[in-house]
Amino acid sequence: MHVDHLTLACLRDELDGLLGARVQGVVLTDPRSVGLELFAGTRHHLLISADTQNPRMLRVPQKLRRGVQTAPPLLLLLRKWVRGSRLIDVTQPPWERILTLHFDGDAGRCQLVAELIGRYSNLILVGPDQLVLEAVKHVGPDVNRYRVTLPAHPYQPPPQPPDRQPPTSASIDEWSAMLSSAKAGTPLHRVLTGRLFGVSPTAAREVAARITGDPDAKARQAAPDQVARTIAELFAPLDDGRWAPEIALDGDGDPIAFAPYPLHQFGRTQPVPEISEALRRYFQHRITSDRYAAARRRVRESIRQAQSRASRALEQVREHSVDESTIAALRQAGELLLAYQHRVDREARHVTVPGYDGEPRTIDLDPGLTPIENAQAYFRRYRKGIRASKEIPARIRELETDLAYLAQLDSDLTLAEDRPEIDAVREALNEAGFVVKQERHSSGAMVKKPRRFDIQGFAVFVGRNAPQNQQVTFRRGTLEDLWLHVRGRPGAHVIIKRAGRQVPREVIEDAAALAAYYSPARDHRQVDVDVTERRFVRGVSGGRPGLVTYRNEKTIPVEPRRAEELQ
Repeated sequence: MHVDHLTLACLRDELDGLLGARVQGVVLTDPRSVGLELFAGTRHHLLISADTQNPRMLRVPQKLRRGVQTAPPLLLLLRKWVRGSRLIDVTQPPWERILTLHFDGDAGRCQLVAELIGRYSNLILVGPDQLVLEAVKHVGPDVNRYRVTLPAHPYQPPPQPPDRQPPTSASIDEWSAMLSSAKAGTPLHRVLTGRLFGVSPTAAREVAARITGDPDAKARQAAPDQVARTIAELFAPLDDGRWAPEIALDGDGDPIAFAPYPLHQFGRTQPVPEISEALRRYFQHRITSDRYAAARRRVRESIRQAQSRASRALEQVREHSVDESTIAALRQAGELLLAYQHRVDREARHVTVPGYDGEPRTIDLDPGLTPIENAQAYFRRYRKGIRASKEIPARIRELETDLAYLAQLDSDLTLAEDRPEIDAVREALNEAGFVVKQERHSSGAMVKKPRRFDIQGFAVFVGRNAPQNQQVTFRRGTLEDLWLHVRGRPGAHVIIKRAGRQVPREVIEDAAALAAYYSPARDHRQVDVDVTERRFVRGVSGGRPGLVTYRNEKTIPVEPRRAEELQ
């Protein structure tokens, strides 16, 4: 369950009642969450979180408390730009899971952009010149060269997926073509989330439930005019503002879902006066019901610290790298000084002599050294540069591998379903040397076996953490088997056992859906998954468990699905 476009549109209308409010306080309730205290005749408290597992924005009844001991740059800049300012607008880009709060204060106008998009959620403070002032998460060109999110860089909104259209603009003919082109047995909700902007899995299943009574109804069970009419009803509040928030409850009365419209897909529902109340009740239960939240948080903090250390080390190593032309210039400077030492004046700071190409070459000098001593100093720098040219690339590769492995462990922690799986991530951190103080505990039962599924008679193995990925790829998989992995992200290694048979495309797509589900991208509508033969997968030389390179891959887009959802 995630905050989608319609939920944020409903919240945007709710927050319109706070326009003109003065921001009296700003706190960081945790490293990825901002709390604002606003005064508009009465006090209001707004929580905005870019938490990977629970991204959200909502009004809360209680005063929000500081959750970080030291003030990071983001908090200092929020105090400068936002505290004391007035909230003058709340906007939402078309069909996006983004809300932008606009403020006007003594420092000038600024924006706090809340991108609540699953694993890639972020809170970004943008100045009046549209340059990023600071963000909860820095995204450099090494992570995303198309969209850099760093201070002093222009803010760029996330790109919208191609081949989709707004849900309210499709004609009956387009709906007919969309539904008839779906493969037999494809659920209607998969067609809607794959072809339309702004339609989350919850909204798509709601459409199916309203038409057929079954949220998992097949696409060909719905008539085009019914789909068009139901979509229009669901999105009508974007124009008329007639929202009707509800929460869905399980048998114990605990919230299991929320929406800004009546939820026909659930048996037991309850209307609430505002979407903030629905969000508060849902996330409060979700967060407090995680029995392993404290253990998960401690391990994640260790991962974050290790990532920070590795990133700083990588930056420092790159700063000390020397290119070949610079190394050659150092050697030539030493040789030229020896050849033309008689031209160097006493205590000179530089000398100009003929270079190897016949052009004049100016060489900087230390006036306290003799010409021969200056030449020797250049040779020492030359030898140091030679050593660096051999050592630094290897060190860069090592640190990049460490960061890739830490990203995988972060993914493993996100997907861990019980305490043994959380402990397995902690053990992997210890064994890899990322935790400064080793923690002693038994790891005998920590690493479970990979999951095995049967898809149309084909055995499919899925690794859910780094050790399992290593086992799936290099012990379960043979050279002829198919290997799958989410493109460009950490996640599960998946093997389809061929046993000498041709694998149908439907089996590959279902296995790819599992690979997408067992990755941090599981809440995305569509995920790219690479498929290749196991023979083209190689472990990273000197790398950590489960880190591989591969080639000859084909990429297919799929919707993440659990095994229970496979047709």
